[in-house]
Amino acid sequence: MKTIKMYFIFCLFLFITIGGNAQNTSSDYLSTNYEVQFVRTGLQGTELFKVYSYGKNDDQAIKNAKSDAIKAIFFKGIPGSGYTSPMITDFSLLESKKDFFNTFFETDQFQQYVSVSGDGTVEEKYKVGKRVKVAVIVSVQKDNLRKFLESAGIIRKFGLD
Repeated sequence: MKTIKMYFIFCLFLFITIGGNAQNTSSDYLSTNYEVQFVRTGLQGTELFKVYSYGKNDDQAIKNAKSDAIKAIFFKGIPGSGYTSPMITDFSLLESKKDFFNTFFETDQFQQYVSVSGDGTVEEKYKVGKRVKVAVIVSVQKDNLRKFLESAGIIRKFGLD
């Protein structure tokens, strides 16, 4: 009985250790555990979106909302916006350029291209289990984001075959 208990504890520890060190996979970037709605076109190459996202607290949910807006533009498309189709349509890039995407999202490089609009207040907030779901308006610098992806070789320059 004691051996079974020790084995169970060892397996649980191993599972937690391995799971904690896991890298993002392509399915992490394609996850749609968020909602994004087009609000309006902003100034000088920006677009405003209302993003509903989750986090363990308000700050984490707001940060997730900013990265979720970028993920929606990259991989999903947003109806009504300038990106009704995703910027990245070749999902094999998620594996072949894995280091690029991991660096872009995990080192917060994406934050150069997105900000919370206005005074940064949460428009809506819901308690969902132990997490919160917030709605915030974010501004995405779509022109600069496109240029960045083009220079990194992720997408082709606009108008080129």
